[in-house]
Amino acid sequence: MALVMVKEGRGNIGAKMKLVVAREDDDIVLIQDGVYWMLEQIQGVTKGRVSVLKEDLLARGYTEDATSLPIIDYGGLVELIEKHERFIG
Repeated sequence: MALVMVKEGRGNIGAKMKLVVAREDDDIVLIQDGVYWMLEQIQGVTKGRVSVLKEDLLARGYTEDATSLPIIDYGGLVELIEKHERFIG
């Protein structure tokens, strides 16, 4: 079980590889330009549990209605960081 942070956009091969190799018990958080992955059918790309950081979503001009993925705030991100021993960033 790991926390996977995706901060690069859809054109970044490294970001895609993080999504592809994530397992079902991994938590994935889309941050910074990684929020643009929400525009993909991301569940077809990854097996991990995906969420979007609210502040980065809003900073890029999207509203919370723009995605069906779970949205977390900084407090939720801290909880995930504390929960996981492994981190992939």
